[in-house]
Amino acid sequence: MFKQYLKIAWRNLLKSKQQTIINLLGLTVGTVSCLAILLYVFSQFGYDEHHENAENIFRVETVIERDGKEGFDTAAASPPIAFALKEDFPEVEEATRAFLTDVFFSNLISAADSKDAYYEPRVYMADSTFFKVFTYKFIEGTEEAALDEPFSLVLSSSLAKKLFGNQEALGKAVTWGSGDDAQTLTVKGVFDESFGKSHLKPNYIVSMSTPGIGTFVQNFKSFATNNFVYSYVKLKLNSNAESLQNKLPGFLQERGADDLKDAGMDRKILSLQNITKIHLYSDGRNNQIHEVSNIKYLYFLLTLAFFIQLVACINFINLSTARASKRAKEIGVRKVVGAGTNSLMRQFLGESFLLSIFAMLISIPITVLLLPLVNELTNASLGYEDLLNWRIGSILIGLGVITGFVSGIYPAIILSKIKPISALKSASILQSGNGTFRKALVVFQFVVSISLVATVIIVTQQFRFTQSKDLGFEKENLLALRIGTAEASSKFESLKKSFLKIPGVLNVSSGNYAPSEVVLNDNGLYLPGGNRENNTIVKRQGISEDYFETMNIPLVVGRDFTPADTTDQIIVNQATLRTFNIKEEDALSARLIQSFGNETDEMRIIGVVKDYHFASLKNEIAPLFLQKVNQPNWLFIKTQTTDYQQLLTSLEQQWKATVNNVPFDYRFVDKEVEKLYDEEKRLGEISVVFTILAILISCLGLFGLVSFVAEQKKKEIGIRKVLGASIGSVVQLLTKDFIKLVLIALAIATPIAYYFMQRWLEDFTYRIDIQWWVFALAGGFAILITFFTVGFQSLKSAVANPVKSLRTE
Repeated sequence: MFKQYLKIAWRNLLKSKQQTIINLLGLTVGTVSCLAILLYVFSQFGYDEHHENAENIFRVETVIERDGKEGFDTAAASPPIAFALKEDFPEVEEATRAFLTDVFFSNLISAADSKDAYYEPRVYMADSTFFKVFTYKFIEGTEEAALDEPFSLVLSSSLAKKLFGNQEALGKAVTWGSGDDAQTLTVKGVFDESFGKSHLKPNYIVSMSTPGIGTFVQNFKSFATNNFVYSYVKLKLNSNAESLQNKLPGFLQERGADDLKDAGMDRKILSLQNITKIHLYSDGRNNQIHEVSNIKYLYFLLTLAFFIQLVACINFINLSTARASKRAKEIGVRKVVGAGTNSLMRQFLGESFLLSIFAMLISIPITVLLLPLVNELTNASLGYEDLLNWRIGSILIGLGVITGFVSGIYPAIILSKIKPISALKSASILQSGNGTFRKALVVFQFVVSISLVATVIIVTQQFRFTQSKDLGFEKENLLALRIGTAEASSKFESLKKSFLKIPGVLNVSSGNYAPSEVVLNDNGLYLPGGNRENNTIVKRQGISEDYFETMNIPLVVGRDFTPADTTDQIIVNQATLRTFNIKEEDALSARLIQSFGNETDEMRIIGVVKDYHFASLKNEIAPLFLQKVNQPNWLFIKTQTTDYQQLLTSLEQQWKATVNNVPFDYRFVDKEVEKLYDEEKRLGEISVVFTILAILISCLGLFGLVSFVAEQKKKEIGIRKVLGASIGSVVQLLTKDFIKLVLIALAIATPIAYYFMQRWLEDFTYRIDIQWWVFALAGGFAILITFFTVGFQSLKSAVANPVKSLRTE
């Protein structure tokens, strides 16, 4: 019986080749879209699940409150907290800490016997217990005692190959840093970084007991300040993490009440986050170790996939319904010879399942071919092997079954209920009783399409707004050159003089943070006569003279730094004046106080700069003060040239002539600023692609419905033409109802799209206002598409010979 159903289904599909191709195209486009999105979404799950007992490993996170308001949410904690938790709570089996050294120094590393040095990001210093908490696959050495001794490190396999080629790295020496700050470390192990997906992603890990910032962390005692250490606890089996979290307020009060008071913090809240949740549920939290994903973004993509596939199914329904009148006599004959309703339903469902299976099979190689485009859109690194994942395979099969059922069930029910007498009398037996439902399907398709078009316009507007908004400094024609080492930093003045002699260089300055970098340094400041316990956190940036001229940041009052200035002289932004209620005319006589321990420093304001965006536009401009810096991390070069290749060559030559064994590492500031909005850019590009696909599928559905209507009104059109109706009036007859459907869809889509896009824009402190014309444009575009799609079929019906449609009457 099944074989017979299959044969009949195959013959019917071949019998109507045009309709079959259109159906297959719609379902294939929908399935490819779904599969591509599912591949990316699944690649974002499973982070840190490979660690042994991952469900019991938690990161300790911090929220700092000041002035009764939640102020700072960070993924890190103060240095002593992790091991204090182990001491105080028996349910904590082990604790460890790690911190990124990237924010403190340049991570210049080389093999001890080599002159080739490299800047390597994602470098950690970690406690000796690190590998007792986290699971790594070692290919050289073992994790036991790998970080126990000072001057020890473990390398990723890719870095080991970069430093030592194909030689064994275990036991070899590397030089970390340069000049007087250089340290010789010994390789105690090499791990396979491809083993498991992790939020840590280290390039190499240095023992915390190595002298320097590591020993500072080990000896630091305050439970309030220096919240830059990533702290982890591993709980014993069957321990309750929620119960432990409820004890944390009391723990911090007992251990750090005096520290919090001394630091001027109203309250500090500790929380636990399971490591398997970090990658997807940490968006918006400060000081993330690495770029995290956003579960809301993934939900948006899954919703997009669902609607595109649903639109494809609706498209199939409309086209199948349009063919119904042509199959009426077939159904009548089958019922006369004894076919039941259930057998007919199985037959029609079989056809939809067959098409769905074909679409599923075709979608696999198409998706593989499109993987480079998917990777470019999503900034992922998906490969064909991801398709071999059993979860993806199971979902693909399920998707094929569900698509076949959803696409075929409505036509199957409608067609199987046709009365045989009516079917044998006339092929045009489908009356308008079901027309409302079919029209509702078209309205739904265009609600989706119009909403997506509006989304594309709004996302594109916001992205262009972030790119064109005046940031308060001139990012164009600005180079940022990593200084990297104390040796290079000490030669800043020499570099500046030599660079200024190069044609195309207008100005040179330096600073601790490049534009687009997160400014991590801050100080608690208060006014003279104030209370240190009520201080205000102000971001701190170190700069050299000519910084404002290089960046084209205007001074509102006061002056720039001079060589004679010290760190007691500061320049502040306007946000700082507002924070402390200092008037601009009084700024140059104002002082700000910072205290730490028993030390108190009074700093004099010598200038005020206009507010500029040193962080993302998602954040409001924060209070900032700037000091003279002795050892800057970045060198900034303002340029004016049409031949950047020659300019960069000249700069590199001067760099190598002045600084030995330090890479020439540069970047264009405008490109770095653009990276702050990569997510919005990707969202816009993804929306454009899938909007086009949704509109394509909707047009196919619309084509199906107008074919159905033209089939129903074939004799009416013939009579009208015999009575003298023009082609234009016939086209109007067929198109006006569809234009009404689009207008209904526009009325439904407008509030829906407005609501969700307004919610999305709330993430931006500086954002566009949604204008009415966005929805008018989206609706106008939908009407234009409808007119061309329906107009083509309408014109075809209007020019048809009326004799052919009336000769049977």
